[in-house]
Amino acid sequence: VTISSVAGIMGVAGLSDYCASKFGAFGLTESLRFELAKIGSKVGTTIVCPSYIDNGMGKDADVKCRSVFPLMTEDYVVRRILAAVARNQGLVVLPGTI
Repeated sequence: VTISSVAGIMGVAGLSDYCASKFGAFGLTESLRFELAKIGSKVGTTIVCPSYIDNGMGKDADVKCRSVFPLMTEDYVVRRILAAVARNQGLVVLPGTI
């Protein structure tokens, strides 16, 4: 399981360094998933791209559109990740309204 961010699938002004690291995590994990599938491995990967989580970083974010990027609880995010891993889901974008 790799935790990226929605900033790993779309750029955000003023967060170039953060976006670059999250794009990198996304690309690495996606490539690894394809490579593992190609050799018939039973090992899977899941990349998680959450928006704002109700923790120190997300709570302090200046978000203009909370209807699109709601503040998610940590428990909600964990439940979604565990469900995705159980289904061998390759990509999880949270909250899912994006």
